[in-house]
Amino acid sequence: MENFDIKNLDFKKVEGMMPAIIQHFETGDVLMLGYMNEESLKLSLETKKATFYSRTRNKLWQKGETSGHFLMIKEVFTDCDNDTLLFKCEPIGPTCHTGKESCFFKKII
Repeated sequence: MENFDIKNLDFKKVEGMMPAIIQHFETGDVLMLGYMNEESLKLSLETKKATFYSRTRNKLWQKGETSGHFLMIKEVFTDCDNDTLLFKCEPIGPTCHTGKESCFFKKII
């Protein structure tokens, strides 16, 4: 696995909002999808707690800041095009605001 400089991420391509997939670091389950700007990514890497940018509230928010259900970052990857992030995290409590472990529980087919 090669080392990566975050300066190589293509925030311009995604108009400043990079998709961030959150995966359980032990089970591999996909827990949620959020969006990060450069500031929220830097905060996430510094604190080792997932911090996102809320597109509806137009502000940064750290997952767990009100619920106490933090996402503790274990590893971070980028895709081959440097425009999507994958975070492998240890969830402290349920990830979804509904109380579910994952935000992906509504099966379509």
